[in-house]
Amino acid sequence: MNGQRVAAWATVLGVVAVMGCSRAAVPALEPYTSEAHGFTIARPPSWHRVESERGRRVWFLPAPLPSGATAETGATEFIVVMSREASGPLPESEVRRLAMSLLLMHGVSGFQRTSASTETVAWYRFELTGSTRSTEWASLGLLVTGPARMRYVVCAGPLPVWRERQKLCEEVLRSFIPGDLSK
Repeated sequence: MNGQRVAAWATVLGVVAVMGCSRAAVPALEPYTSEAHGFTIARPPSWHRVESERGRRVWFLPAPLPSGATAETGATEFIVVMSREASGPLPESEVRRLAMSLLLMHGVSGFQRTSASTETVAWYRFELTGSTRSTEWASLGLLVTGPARMRYVVCAGPLPVWRERQKLCEEVLRSFIPGDLSK
């Protein structure tokens, strides 16, 4: 009986050790709030912020861009939040079209309206794949559409490290607060 208990505990401890080793720690995140657009999102504190389209796109990148590159053409790992005027909430067909047109990508999957949606604000979650500088990436995203504005959030990482980055992206999306979409 004692030998069975020892064997059972050894098995439990082995499983716990393997589970602990197989989980990559998500780096600490810190909130960023856009003064111009009012959204809040958590991002790794060491990542660089780059704005484009006169501040309508806010990018967070793990390293500075190569000389001459833009976030749109040079980033293979990124978090981006896009803000657009759009009377809504937009119908699902328009949301799908927008999701596919705002970034260079190959395809979208798992596109669905979430339970966070209300009559005035619709939340859609999706997965995207794309490529930048011949590096393929995968991503998770949200498109939130309200009475006067929409926010589009994508968190991406290169395919070879996607399993690790997906955990980070889940935390980033979970932290997202779109701000006021009514004005």
